[in-house]
Amino acid sequence: MIALDDDYQYALVSGPNRDYLWILSRTPTLPPQVRQNYLNIARGLGFATDSLLWVKQPGG
Repeated sequence: MIALDDDYQYALVSGPNRDYLWILSRTPTLPPQVRQNYLNIARGLGFATDSLLWVKQPGG
């Protein structure tokens, strides 16, 4: 767990050797400011965020 918001709605998660990165949300959509904040954190830790796949969720 890299980051978790105070209300447990969003999380930034990585594997122990940083071979994967997930941005998790309890809702089908991710607010733009949350997305940008988590991307900035991930970039700062050396993740290649340009390679992330964004999956459209049902209801989103």
